[in-house]
Amino acid sequence: MNPADDAALGKGVSAAKTKNPKRGMIIAFSIIGALLVLLVAAFFGTNWYFQDRVAPGVRFGNVSVMGKTESELTGIVNQAVSDSAITVTDSEGNNVKAGLDKLGVTVNVKQTVRNLLDAKSGNMFTRINPFAKQDVRLSATTDNYTLSTYLTEQLVEEQDRAVASNISYDANSKKFIVTEGNEGKEADPSDVIAAVKKAVSQPGEAQKLTVMYSDVAMPITVETATSAANDANKRLTSSLVIGNSKGKTFTLPADEIAKWIQVKPDIQKGTITLAYDQDAIKTYLSQNLAKKLDQDMVVEKNITNTDGTVLTVTQKGVDGVAVQSTDETAAQVLDALNAGKGAELTATVKVTDHKTESRKVDYTSPNGDPHMVINLSEQKVYAYKGSTLVKTFIVSTGKPSTPTDNGTFFVHTKYQSQTMRGEGYVTPNVPWVTYYNQGEGFHGAPWNTAGIASGTPKSHGCTNMHVEDAKWVYDFLPIGAMVQIVGTTPTSAVR
Repeated sequence: MNPADDAALGKGVSAAKTKNPKRGMIIAFSIIGALLVLLVAAFFGTNWYFQDRVAPGVRFGNVSVMGKTESELTGIVNQAVSDSAITVTDSEGNNVKAGLDKLGVTVNVKQTVRNLLDAKSGNMFTRINPFAKQDVRLSATTDNYTLSTYLTEQLVEEQDRAVASNISYDANSKKFIVTEGNEGKEADPSDVIAAVKKAVSQPGEAQKLTVMYSDVAMPITVETATSAANDANKRLTSSLVIGNSKGKTFTLPADEIAKWIQVKPDIQKGTITLAYDQDAIKTYLSQNLAKKLDQDMVVEKNITNTDGTVLTVTQKGVDGVAVQSTDETAAQVLDALNAGKGAELTATVKVTDHKTESRKVDYTSPNGDPHMVINLSEQKVYAYKGSTLVKTFIVSTGKPSTPTDNGTFFVHTKYQSQTMRGEGYVTPNVPWVTYYNQGEGFHGAPWNTAGIASGTPKSHGCTNMHVEDAKWVYDFLPIGAMVQIVGTTPTSAVR
């Protein structure tokens, strides 16, 4: 038979039917593949959608927050905190409604929002599974002491509260003194503490509860406070001296150190500890140390002879000192205070060496520089310019009981008029005073003309002269001029 006959007999149709099962399998697999692609796309698409939103199955308190964004969550968390207020009623019917912050709870809203967004983030399949549940609590810290203190302040009359003994500095007595506390009562905080824990773990619901009162002892005893006061007062006795390395010093006042002592009572532990306020130390030294230790440079002035030998210093030189940063000194002060010992510290300073100016004099050549010689034995004074005698005066020097000193001195101070004071005398309006040896000098003595005339020593150590002679000496001798005193004091008149 030929193919046409086979077709006529149906053999071709049978052969075609044998190919249909393969075609169906291809279609089935294509459909399954398309579904898998859709599922994978849906999986990754869902994860992408929730990458910056709260995952399904996450709850905050009694609220589902699925799909919420960061900004939405911030409002939800703040509202939940506000809604978590606790109303406390005491056994006497007094009540107070308090937010979590008043009860010692510090809520970190930003971290709470972050925790909500990060919930179920460990596994991609778990994250989008709505049947995998996770509760997120507030990110918060609690302070039971703040809670207890708040309840006492709100519910207990002031006169009924327990008060801790404490210490404080008394400026009048210049020491730390004790203020005695007393026993009292408090609202039992245990139920409120439990309510706060619940609010933190399941925020958003208001709570109401009743508290009872209990008697409490003095939180800090008098003995503890007395011991702390003794310790603080001991710290005030240590001498802390700060120098500028050039002889100038400053002792820290005890009153100021007292301000730096921080008294830290711990009601929960029943203790009082002492510390130092480092910032206060830094501030005080930065504001005051330079005022106390800085010094201007002063030029030293001296007088030399022709050989260059210094005869006298008419103005003592002083190195300039400028306090630099006080932070290092503040740290040293703090270390000394913590050690409880006195200390001598040196400030950080910049030193400017003083300069020196010399004035040369000639006391040996004719018509040289002015100087004078007092002869005690003769009760006379000789005025020279160099080796040239220019004038002679009669005088009355110190009496034997208060004699004029022998030696070589130099004029240091001059007054046209002065009130002189000494042991047993006050003499006003003394004219033309020229000091050469501390309190000894030339001056006019109109009350002692007889002693001057007779050469009788009658003064307290000065060289008494007629007024016009004293003025001549005042004009003749410059500051730094030499005065030599020779001879011995006579016991009676020499003229």
